[in-house]
Amino acid sequence: MAETGGDFLMMHHGDIVDILYKLATSAGATIDYHTEVTSIQQGSDEIPNPSVTLANGDVLTADMLVGADGYQSIVREVVLEDEDMVKPGGLTLYTGVVDAEEMLKDPELRPYALSDEWAIWMGSHRSLCGHPVRAKKEYFFHVYSWFNKDGQDQEGEESWEDLIPTEKLNIEGHGPQVQRLIKLSPNVIRTRFMTRPGGIDDWVDATGRIVLLGDAAHPSFPGGSHPAAMAIEDAVVLGSLFSHLRTLDQIGSFTSAYQELRQRRCELVKLADIANAQMVAMPDGPQADARDEDMRRRKDEWDEGTLKAQFEEIAEIFLYDAGDAAEEWWVNWGRFSEVAREQPHNIVNFSNFATVTISED
Repeated sequence: MAETGGDFLMMHHGDIVDILYKLATSAGATIDYHTEVTSIQQGSDEIPNPSVTLANGDVLTADMLVGADGYQSIVREVVLEDEDMVKPGGLTLYTGVVDAEEMLKDPELRPYALSDEWAIWMGSHRSLCGHPVRAKKEYFFHVYSWFNKDGQDQEGEESWEDLIPTEKLNIEGHGPQVQRLIKLSPNVIRTRFMTRPGGIDDWVDATGRIVLLGDAAHPSFPGGSHPAAMAIEDAVVLGSLFSHLRTLDQIGSFTSAYQELRQRRCELVKLADIANAQMVAMPDGPQADARDEDMRRRKDEWDEGTLKAQFEEIAEIFLYDAGDAAEEWWVNWGRFSEVAREQPHNIVNFSNFATVTISED
């Protein structure tokens, strides 16, 4: 990781939200919680500004609308101009948080509560990964359950709001150590992995003024290593591009560039997350045995070829700078835009430029 110039940070999602909140408000953003958006109106040729209607009847109009409202995005339906078609992806994820003090009482769980590593327990059609958060005061875990005992998809919804008592989980197939860890969390959040066979081809609406970001644009693999990072990278690219905005007519080219720069990377990272999750949950058999043997060999025999392959695998994901990608596009393409050079009469007054961002609440 050090060779990539970065670090692998393991954080509680709530802590990331707190950091982003402080950054946004310090930059002048106004954030309204518990404010439901009931409908979205696209702009027109005459009045390009999009608007949203709130549950209390208020209407907010802006120069640009960003839909960062997660898996079940209402903004996505406006952008796609069609119903969001999904089907089960074969996985249900259970997420829990444990008081580290409770783990310290268990001699076998204690080392994990004190570790700086991301631990993985592998099983047949199931796995668990976990790591300390909040200065090792808590321990966060994901339980990956690919199929039930009949080989069918597990239950659940594509959301992070399905809270269920841990006692309702069937954890008999897990080892005793894992069972004790799971039971330390009184409740877990159940999330179902859904796929979109047709994909999401458009992240920007026909007017160029409504754009999707994060899970609204590219629904992530729940329990993956990188969903939060992908959303933040989206924001960095979008922000970097719009730092060059001089005229309102550039908005369309910037939002198109945003999708062009981000879509392929998000697809590759999601595929890597899925492959890793499947690899540690292989059914018992020759493939799982070969995986275990390969892991032992890599641990004991790190030759130059193995190191090179490992670095290339890591570098493809981690050796990436979202800001650099956006600036490279600007230097090579954006600054030569005919709109930017030929229409100075539409120069933006940023004190009046308004953006509405819809997010999950």
